[in-house]
Amino acid sequence: MMKVTLLGCGTSVGVPALGHAGWGKCDPQDPRNRRQRCAVLIETDTTTILVDTGPDIRNQLLPLGLKKIDAVLITHTHSDHVAGIDDLRAFFWPDRMELPIMATEHHGADIQSRFPYLFSKSPKSPSYFVPPMRLETISAGTRIRIGDCDIDIFHQAHGNADSLGFLFDGKFGYSTDVVDLSDDVLDSLHGVPLWIVEALRDTPHQAHSHYEQTFSWIDRVKPGQAVLTHLGLEADYAELAEICPPRTEPGVDGMVFQLD
Repeated sequence: MMKVTLLGCGTSVGVPALGHAGWGKCDPQDPRNRRQRCAVLIETDTTTILVDTGPDIRNQLLPLGLKKIDAVLITHTHSDHVAGIDDLRAFFWPDRMELPIMATEHHGADIQSRFPYLFSKSPKSPSYFVPPMRLETISAGTRIRIGDCDIDIFHQAHGNADSLGFLFDGKFGYSTDVVDLSDDVLDSLHGVPLWIVEALRDTPHQAHSHYEQTFSWIDRVKPGQAVLTHLGLEADYAELAEICPPRTEPGVDGMVFQLD
């Protein structure tokens, strides 16, 4: 059994955004349009894995009452995906076991430079402080095992950057912050029971997939169910739902999926 919780499905500034942007084209009266930054939680019988730790992560995890996280997978290091990593220190305190943060070599170096105190103690650290996390390098094109879960890792083009996508036990695929996927990746996802995949808005973007392209990917992959994430200020839930292909729906923060 695998439980997948869509913690957040919003664009980098969330919906609504601060300032004049506000709700954009999203109906503020529809609660499904209120979106925190992208993150997802995967739970099996014995293992709990978090993907990304953006600035909303504390509020996203508090209602779940989690007591442990076995590992954190990082898709990439744009701030909306890592800015909340400091909040995860609390998972270290009960048993003093370092929390593995898994990222590519260059993403890991970025996290290390931005949050050095999470991984090593310095002369300026408080006397009582123990670094609560450790970095582990992962790479696209490989398979890793965390607890009882096998995870295939794949490369995603993200404009001038890159990100990682994941396939968990062949049951759940996760593809956010992506503008292009290779034929090999699309083939590897074919028939997956659940695919959460980005669809930022209706018009093309240099770094993010738009509706038409994502729908073409879904038509090719033919997942059992597709859920759209990283939804932008232009992505009103009701309007987007009307144009979704079969077995596809816009994401809503807090959605839960049970996979046999």
